[in-house]
Amino acid sequence: MRKYLLSLLVLLGFALLLAACGGGDTTDEPAGSTDEGSTDVADTGDDAAAEEEVVDPNAPTPEPTPIVNAFGDCEDPLILWHGLTGTDGAVFAVMLENFANENPDICLSSEGIPWDIFFQKYPTATAAGTPPDMVIFHAAEVAQMAAEGLMMPLDSVIYDDGSLAKDDFNAALMSAITIDGQTMAVPFDNHGWLLWYNTQLVEEAGLDPNALPQNGAEFIEWAQMLTTDVNGLHPTDEGFDPDNVDVWAIDWTWPRYSIPTTMWQFGGGILNEDGTEVLFDSPESIAAIQYWHDLMYTYHVAPPAIPGKMWAGDLYANNRLVFMWEGTWTGGFMKDNPDVAALTQTAFINSLAPDGHQAVKFDSHILAIPTGVDDDGVAKARALMLYLANNGAFWATSGQVPAKIEVQSDPEVQAIESVANAANEFNEIGRTSVPHKAFIEIQTAYETAVGNALASADADVAAELQAGAEQIRAILNRP
Repeated sequence: MRKYLLSLLVLLGFALLLAACGGGDTTDEPAGSTDEGSTDVADTGDDAAAEEEVVDPNAPTPEPTPIVNAFGDCEDPLILWHGLTGTDGAVFAVMLENFANENPDICLSSEGIPWDIFFQKYPTATAAGTPPDMVIFHAAEVAQMAAEGLMMPLDSVIYDDGSLAKDDFNAALMSAITIDGQTMAVPFDNHGWLLWYNTQLVEEAGLDPNALPQNGAEFIEWAQMLTTDVNGLHPTDEGFDPDNVDVWAIDWTWPRYSIPTTMWQFGGGILNEDGTEVLFDSPESIAAIQYWHDLMYTYHVAPPAIPGKMWAGDLYANNRLVFMWEGTWTGGFMKDNPDVAALTQTAFINSLAPDGHQAVKFDSHILAIPTGVDDDGVAKARALMLYLANNGAFWATSGQVPAKIEVQSDPEVQAIESVANAANEFNEIGRTSVPHKAFIEIQTAYETAVGNALASADADVAAELQAGAEQIRAILNRP
């Protein structure tokens, strides 16, 4: 019980942190994103009605309502909790309906819960002995969930009998979800950073959209040619106005992916591969964040990473951003904005390192069984896991990459350009976050430090990363 209580306290703190973050905070998700699996431009609704509505500023913030769907009809349904509450949730619901139709002996209740609420309910229910039968969250969080006793190992459930083979999936991903020799989850997808870029703006700058820059120095040359102020001047032109930029070359977007990606490209990182040493204040890591600081405040080709800045997707949708580092889930945004999609190509994330070294962060929605689920619940969850893993071609229509490598080569998957490119990218240069039992706390520490380092032109990047590194070392040095 002590382990469960510790888990509850840690994750409740994480949930409160998420709830406190505003849309413009440098450590939060990109504005317009409801999940790592869905990004969309917000719907403003009825403007007239909004103007007439009177809101009590002292009223409590309403708790988000979970999205509950029932599939099939029986007295003892499989209970599934997940955070797929965005546009990908609609695709997921179709998959669940198809599963119920093909397995009439198993009905299920699916509850889509915003992630901050999910991380309150999941440990609480498990500690109380009333867990759902199955959960979906992210590979990056598995080490912490497993350390707190919230997950059941799945080797004897689904791997040992050959129902799924571990080498069916990305090796780096499987390593991240294998804790003390036990595999704790089944990967559902691969998702993460991909380069989305506006070919029209590239061509208008006299550049070739099919011959992208190969290293940090080449990118700065491109960025200076792509960035223009409201008068059409470039940062290298006399009279350029950095306070009134019309088109930006690139944006910082979501630190949770941009930080590790850039640090790995430069040869640095947050932790070493076994999670025992801090690399966050290494010369290579400092150089990576200094590069972004220079893009913002020296070269003026990226908007400063300050609270309240416009979301990259809004800039991109209005032809005001050329290179967009964004997630595979942006495929849904492109479906909703065909005019934007017509000007867009995807590619491996571009290297910002001096030597052009490539790396990109990716993660996974994983399928897991909470501790305490009975044999009947385990059997039902196993059936659904197999179905979802083997039918990833349909999930690819949400923009995510199916986790099974065999499914990635399906013609239906390869026909989706962004998904096919992302699959190749993750398999060739993809890296996952280093697993750690205090992963969420470490993540908060490094995101906060980088946010401070990029908050102003006068910020001391090295000093901020050194301060963040000391916090992370203190976490690692705990007994």
